[in-house]
Order: sequence, then structure tokens, then C-alpha cells
Amino acid sequence: MNSYVKYIGKRILLSVLTIFAISIFAFLIVHLMPGDPVRTMLGYESDQAAVDALREELNLNKPLPVQYFLWIKGIFQGNFGRSVMLGTDISGLIKEKLPVSLWLTVPSITISVILGIIIGIVCATHRGSAIDQTLTVIMTTMNGIPIFWIGILFIYLFGVKLRWLPFVGFVSPTENFGEYVRHALLPIIICSFRPLSSIARQVRTNMLDVINQDYIRTAKAYGISIRKIRYKYALKNVLIPIITLIALQVRSIVGGSLLAEQVFSVPGVSRLITQSVLNNDFLVIQALVLVISFFVVFANLFLDIAYGIVDPRIRINGGK
Repeated sequence: MNSYVKYIGKRILLSVLTIFAISIFAFLIVHLMPGDPVRTMLGYESDQAAVDALREELNLNKPLPVQYFLWIKGIFQGNFGRSVMLGTDISGLIKEKLPVSLWLTVPSITISVILGIIIGIVCATHRGSAIDQTLTVIMTTMNGIPIFWIGILFIYLFGVKLRWLPFVGFVSPTENFGEYVRHALLPIIICSFRPLSSIARQVRTNMLDVINQDYIRTAKAYGISIRKIRYKYALKNVLIPIITLIALQVRSIVGGSLLAEQVFSVPGVSRLITQSVLNNDFLVIQALVLVISFFVVFANLFLDIAYGIVDPRIRINGGK
């Protein structure tokens, strides 16, 4: 157990160092751009007085170490600065846009995990059957179809022809849950396509490998029920690589689905990133890179801890 505690301590230290390195990269985004970043944001025809004022406001007239220290100090105080193009506080933008992406991506990942595990187990336990072949073809097709194409198809079918669901905008569930479901259903389905197919195929592959292991045959020889063998002994080992697969989706959960938000005109984080890139709003890009990276690093740290919970060998060997 002590070795596992040391292992977690090392992972926490590595996570802190990773966030520090990412913060330096995010900070340098403004300085790595070709030309004068202030004139790029304001336009090259801007008045020199306005350029000097913005440079003073952004502390770009100070040495780089001082700029970085002031930037980090502001972040710890919850101040990411002000969007030059939108003229609003960046912290307010993140608080406004992040919940929108979370209300779409968290349900989609939850649905993907639950259905993916169920479909993967069904396919593995009915290997070679019609249901296995049918579900495998469907999962492979879902993984290969372009998201924007299926989104446009759903809009035409359910929004234009049948008029069952709205296909533009977003309503928060805290305002009107029924309207939230109607507006978010299509984007959630679209966002769940890739994760669902990936998890289902991974579970199927892992399950087929695990059910042929010696300890599974020994459990059968002892007369333990098939259901108990599948869901108590086999599934636990199957879930270890699935945890990694789920953790890899954190970037999409926090950053939203770019294509889904663009197709359905959802004002989430992905759309904000796109607008900021097109408008050369480097300060917003800086903040979003740092926020999304923080969530990804935290998810990987949680993943390392979850490995120890699921796999006793990690607890005993300290992650070796």
C-alpha cells in the first residue's frame, strides 16, 4: 500500500509539472504569433495610441518573466483578462460557455459508456451470431460516418421533414428541462456516435480475450454461474482499458464537440474557440487552452488512481 501511495504522489507531482509546462506554452501563444500581436488583435490600421494603451493593459511592455508572473497571478485570482474582440471578461465567457458544452457532452459520454459496455458484452457472449454481426457492422459504420454528414441528415429528417425536434440553439435544463431535452437530443446523439462505437468494440475485444483465460475456465469448473463469472470476474478486467478510453474523451467533454456545436448552432466552448481563432482573440485562446488542459491532466490523474482501485496489482506493485 505504501508503494501505491508513493506512486500516486509521483503522479500528482507529474501532473503539477505538466500543468506548469502547459501554462508556459499557453502564455507564449501571444508571443509566438508572427508580427505585432497587439496590431493583429486590433487591426494594422489601428491608431498608435490605442495600440500603446492595449499593450500597457496586457503588460506586453514588461519583460517576459514579469508578464508570465502577472498572468498567473491573475488566473489564481480568477481573472483571465478581457476579450479584446468581444469586450467582455474572459472568466465570464468561460462560465457562460462551459456549462453549455458540459450539458451536451456529459450525457453523450454517459450514454456511450453504458450502451457501449452492454453492446460489447452482448457481442462477445454471442460471438458469431446474427446479433453479434449486426451490432458489429452498426458500430463500425457509426465510427466511420462523418459527424457533420449524419448531423445534417438528422436535421433534415427530424427537424425539417418530421418537425419533431428543433435543430438550432440551446436551452439550459435549469431554465426549462423539457425544452433542453428537445434542443439537446440531436447534438447528444451526434456526440455519442464515436465514443459509443469505440467503447463497444473495445469491450467486445477485451471480453473475448478475458473469457478464454484460465481463471475463467477454473471458475466454470467450480460450478459458478455464468452470469456471476461474466459480471463479477470478467467484466472487472475488461473495464481496465475502458477507463483509459473514457479518460481520453475528457478533452471532448470539456471542449465540446466542434462539429456538433457548429451544425446545431450551440453556443458552447468549441464554437467560442473557433470564433476566437478567426478573430485573432489570443487572450481567449490562452485561457481556453489552459482550462481544457487542466481538466485533461486532472482526468489522467484520476485515471491513475482508478487503475489502483480496479486492479489490485497496481496497489501492490505501486503502478509498476
